[in-house]
Amino acid sequence: MTDLPLTHLGDTLYRAGYTEPRLRQFWGPATSEALARNNAAPAIHHCIDVLAAESADAFDRGLASLALLFHFHCRVAVADVRQVLGETFATAAEAGLIDIEADEAIAPFALTPYDLPVGVPRGLRSGDENLYLVADHGTLVTPDVLAGEYVLGLGGAGRTLVTLTPRDQVGVSADIGTGCGIQALLLARHSRRVIATDISHRALHLAALSAELNGVSTIEFRHGSLLEPLPEPVDLLVSNPPFVITPRTTDTTFEYRDAGMIGDALVRELFSAIPSVLAPGGRSVCLGNWETTSADKRGPEAWVGAEDTSVLVIEREALDPVAYAETWIRDGGIPRATAAWNAAVGEWLEDFTSRSVEQVVFGYVLMARSTGQDAGSTATSAGTSTSPQVDDGVFRARELVTSSPANNPHGLAEFLTTVFAIRSWLSSVGPEEIAATAFTRSPDLVEHRHFVPGQSEPSSITLEQGIGFGQVFDLDTALAGFVSVADGTLTVRQTAGALAQLLEVDATALEDQLIAQVRALAAAGVLLPDIAS
Repeated sequence: MTDLPLTHLGDTLYRAGYTEPRLRQFWGPATSEALARNNAAPAIHHCIDVLAAESADAFDRGLASLALLFHFHCRVAVADVRQVLGETFATAAEAGLIDIEADEAIAPFALTPYDLPVGVPRGLRSGDENLYLVADHGTLVTPDVLAGEYVLGLGGAGRTLVTLTPRDQVGVSADIGTGCGIQALLLARHSRRVIATDISHRALHLAALSAELNGVSTIEFRHGSLLEPLPEPVDLLVSNPPFVITPRTTDTTFEYRDAGMIGDALVRELFSAIPSVLAPGGRSVCLGNWETTSADKRGPEAWVGAEDTSVLVIEREALDPVAYAETWIRDGGIPRATAAWNAAVGEWLEDFTSRSVEQVVFGYVLMARSTGQDAGSTATSAGTSTSPQVDDGVFRARELVTSSPANNPHGLAEFLTTVFAIRSWLSSVGPEEIAATAFTRSPDLVEHRHFVPGQSEPSSITLEQGIGFGQVFDLDTALAGFVSVADGTLTVRQTAGALAQLLEVDATALEDQLIAQVRALAAAGVLLPDIAS
């Protein structure tokens, strides 16, 4: 028996160098890239070589032992594991994180490090730029189909949600479908209290182990489906729900990614109900898949009935049924060109055909409930806002953005907070207010002028964002002129008048044109309105 809490094990792992940056340095960039492709063989080979080398120092031997044990589900000599974990070996064993068979140790769960991205609060204690997550071993180390109550570790979708979540201080936050607990652990850094829900008792158990490992005690774990365990209002809600659309005819259940409902019923139910649990001024950030048909191409912005809640849907990918089926059947571990593969593809395509599905969209859904009063917010600079809530107006918007995120030094969530605030203001103002407003161009912008060889005038002008999603916008001569002088000094009307004289065009017509164009660029975070007054 040991009286050491699990947080001591986390501290020991950190001192041993078991972190993402140190592991990348340990096995090198080529091996790290192989891991990103879900190929663990080079990393395993490197670790085994280190343990076999008589010249290897104790630090590298310890790191190799931890990676083999916790990351790659390999058997490691008990003596090697005890050497690196010391007195916390017994702590790990009592918590069920290590099993001992003869003179070998094996980890029944993956225990992996996660290096926190920009935007997540840190500096709370030494080493808190790193988290340790407990989950099941996945396709990185097993060829088997991951069915049943499998608890997924941190994947691409989870990492995306981390970057999208606003990180200002809140009272109560909630993580719906917590899984391994990554979102709840990060919410705890800027929330007085966190509620984490999941329908899987196993997931809640592993998430609780992760919380103990990282010394987090402000999370309340509740069992139940979606919002059922959440009777009280929250200030911030996040969810990476089991949104994968799976045919109900299949014999395999993927609880970690599929809620057992027909089509996109789960996300429709969740997104429609979220406003009911948001406190005034409360926000939510969710991921999801949803179907579109030739008869209905609407998205989640049309599902929310609450009149006091704004909804911004950012569509990131739209797949046809064949591509969607391939993606998730492969994710489930079914080998191509097998009878099981062919049968699964048939089941998925028949399911989509039964609902006349043309595309399945993956995207982000951001919501904000009004506070009921004018918050007086001002978007002041790229990626920042004086307040995350703007009550100028409620809006519903959906936009397809397929470009890759650009460099966001304050985090993508900060950019989206600004965009949300601007869109809220735009929803409440008409052409006259736009004309009377001064705008400042975001400082991250780069203008490109394209010339045909031998010509003095550009054939096209484009504007590229250096933050956000790195979008590129086409400009005409007048709009390029407006952006070039948009420093918050002149209103749209004043700039239109000056440009009309320069271009020798009708001032009223140019003003009307610029109002529409400026509105579109402001909604994308390119132009920032001066709405301090």
